[in-house]
Amino acid sequence: MPSDATQDEARRIARDAFLVFEHKEGSKMVDEKDIPTIVRSMGINPTGSQIEKLMEQLKGTQTEDTALIPLDRFEQVVSAFALSNKNDLIRDDYHKLMRAFRALDPEKKGYIDAELFGSLMSARGEAFCTQETGTMLRFCDTDHACAVRFLNSPVLTCAAEAASGKVYYEDYAYKLATNGRKV
Repeated sequence: MPSDATQDEARRIARDAFLVFEHKEGSKMVDEKDIPTIVRSMGINPTGSQIEKLMEQLKGTQTEDTALIPLDRFEQVVSAFALSNKNDLIRDDYHKLMRAFRALDPEKKGYIDAELFGSLMSARGEAFCTQETGTMLRFCDTDHACAVRFLNSPVLTCAAEAASGKVYYEDYAYKLATNGRKV
């Protein structure tokens, strides 16, 4: 989401992201478990605790015992959340990401083993679940399409060599830093 987004633009971005994940076409409902993915697809990067607060706001005074969130509620809450927290939701820039990747590559090879990368993503800091880690590995596909097996999950496409399972982080850092934003 652009840092200078207006309320109307934020609502449009929220609506567009919502409709991609719609529970059943035309239902104008999404499953609450998809909310973190939908929000991140908008180009913002909330922490786990921010997602929890957002989920509380989305459920609000909902009296029904349902896991579905309606479009109008999502659009209203998420756009307000994104605008009021925009300085806390900005993705890290390319240089900060490169420093982090280089810290994991002391030999300066230009890549990180995909298995190590996946293990770190699922065990350190704000840990990712296996599905989120798989999504991250798939996202890193630049032009090095190949297969990597992570934690006995289905084969994932990522920026790695098929035989060695290497994640080339320079392209990946650029993609992470710029996805969803103007450069």
